[in-house]
Amino acid sequence: MKKSKTYSKTIKTPIVSNEPIALYFPATFIKSKVLENLSKSSKDIFNEVVLKTGLTLKILAENIFEITPKTLIKYKNNETKIPSRITEIAIEINILFDLGNVIFGSPEVFNLWLNKENSFFNNLKPSFFLNTSTGIHLVYEELKRIEFGATA
Repeated sequence: MKKSKTYSKTIKTPIVSNEPIALYFPATFIKSKVLENLSKSSKDIFNEVVLKTGLTLKILAENIFEITPKTLIKYKNNETKIPSRITEIAIEINILFDLGNVIFGSPEVFNLWLNKENSFFNNLKPSFFLNTSTGIHLVYEELKRIEFGATA
């Protein structure tokens, strides 16, 4: 007589990620921040940049916006029409500093990081890249890598 075979049933558990899906859609966050900033007046946008960055008007004007401090003060204090390039950079700086301040805990510590040579930026300071939209995006990407611990 033949011996009966015994079969064991194994249940395989599917691999499931428990990470929040929102982390993988930073564009949604950025879009809402841009739309939020577009509804503000130029005076509000520039006042927010000054408050968030902790940078002097001279540094903001000359190094980031590439205008004179006098012109920046005029934009900041009046409802003067601001060139779209400067408005775009101001909005992007606001978004960048929102993230940087969260990651580093304060504008002062974030500014220290911005002004320290960084190997990701070919041993240049990240602040060197804040005068263009592309440069701001590079710094933003590096901040996201730091946030997720992927700096190696």
